[in-house]
Amino acid sequence: MMNRRDFLGSIAVAPAVAQSSRLIIDTHLEVWTLDPKFPFNHPERGKDLKVSMPAPIENQVEQMKDFGLKYAVLINPRYFGWDNSYISYSLHKYPKLFVAHGLVNPLDPKVHERLRYWVKEHGFQGMRFSPIYHPKATWLNSKDQYKLWKEAEKLRAVFNFYILPHQMPMLEDMAGRFPGVKIVVDHAGKPDLKSPDPWPEFKKMFRLKKFPQVWISNSEPYEMSEIKKYPYEDTLPFYKAIYEEFGGKQLVWGTGYPRPRWELPMDKELEFVDKYCSFYSAADRELLLGKNALRIWRFPA
Repeated sequence: MMNRRDFLGSIAVAPAVAQSSRLIIDTHLEVWTLDPKFPFNHPERGKDLKVSMPAPIENQVEQMKDFGLKYAVLINPRYFGWDNSYISYSLHKYPKLFVAHGLVNPLDPKVHERLRYWVKEHGFQGMRFSPIYHPKATWLNSKDQYKLWKEAEKLRAVFNFYILPHQMPMLEDMAGRFPGVKIVVDHAGKPDLKSPDPWPEFKKMFRLKKFPQVWISNSEPYEMSEIKKYPYEDTLPFYKAIYEEFGGKQLVWGTGYPRPRWELPMDKELEFVDKYCSFYSAADRELLLGKNALRIWRFPA
């Protein structure tokens, strides 16, 4: 894998932004350990989940040094279920580098109390929800969730969503009801590239552009690509459409996983944005890669 110096010296595209002074913030970093004191308990697959390779926080710290990332947002990868202890451990071990999102069970009647606990007692700044695992469920905008969102407004919490295109109207409803909750949509809204025509469903996300508290994560092309080969050219029309609809001010970037990277190593993650997403203006690329994140999370000084 290239180190940061080799990477910056090798790319010929967008030289104005390939500088060490560029602010880069990874807004979606999933870390995990195989240490048994942080046991797995996946919400869908239980305690028997098998993961062969660890991705500990220490690996990401080294990678941030190598590539000049200033901050990252830690995300519980769902392996630990509703126990965010390893994310809390990582946050407090490196408090100058990270902010944290955990997981809480949206069907827990006291979910608002769980949110308050992780924010107040552990210093988290938000939670991730994954309605994608419940494609027919309607809990996202049920009245049972109002107490959670009201608590999030009080706590200035951020919610990020792993969500299917047909679920976007439910998120639109909640964004309208609770404008004090900042929202990040993961994985570019997860368009279904296996569909003969994914665009009608995908465009449901575009209605979120009217909310200034909503950002779209234009990142992780391997998550949606059907080509499964870098540079994932089948994803580019979707990233371009999001950019044209939402503009640079409502986009963020994240990598998903730390080193070791089995999809995209970090040099390719950055090359994808700098070279293959050539439709971004230089100024908007700066917003996407770091500056917009400063408007969402409260990073350490």
